[in-house]
Amino acid sequence: MLVVSLMVCLQHSAMRFKTRKKLASLSAQQLADIGMTKERQKMELAQASVKGFVVDLLAFFKK
Repeated sequence: MLVVSLMVCLQHSAMRFKTRKKLASLSAQQLADIGMTKERQKMELAQASVKGFVVDLLAFFKK
């Protein structure tokens, strides 16, 4: 059961990582469509690194 939980956690973190990477290619109009500001985009892109991935994993385990 622990292994399954770990795999689910890894999948969720990987998906968030990929989504954050894709944010870099969005135009200003697309950002406005999803309700995201340039500042928020920059914050999310800063988390799209290996360090951000690990922090995301650790946050999942704290829940």
